[in-house]
Amino acid sequence: MRKKWKGYFTVEASFIMPVVLFLYLMIILAALFLYCRSAISQDNFLLSMRAGRFSRGEDGYGEVIYAEKDTGPWSAEAYVEKRLDYKHAFYPFFSTQERACRVENNYVLVRALQKGSKVSITKITKKVNPIIDIRRVRKRNT
Repeated sequence: MRKKWKGYFTVEASFIMPVVLFLYLMIILAALFLYCRSAISQDNFLLSMRAGRFSRGEDGYGEVIYAEKDTGPWSAEAYVEKRLDYKHAFYPFFSTQERACRVENNYVLVRALQKGSKVSITKITKKVNPIIDIRRVRKRNT
């Protein structure tokens, strides 16, 4: 009995299947990269927002929430650096390489460079003291 096909499908499949598996792998790695990037971006935003609410112990606000109460005045930069180092271990494959926090007069900047990327993730938030804002609104409403 003469076969119509002489094994061409087996040879072609041996070339096509590695390409298909490689494409699946690339899609999975791209998804992990984007997931880690969005997680780092969210963490940077939350840390910059928290650092913007530090009052350095002047108004009695923040010590209980963001730091230890009995240590006296503290800096937002130290808190953010400590939290960035802690979060570094939670990103599966594409963790952060460089991390920095800068607190200026009215703004807080938190920057991180993700492994495998040349573009840093930067979040800038305005410094806000909620106690002063609440007092201002209460004065306006009375």
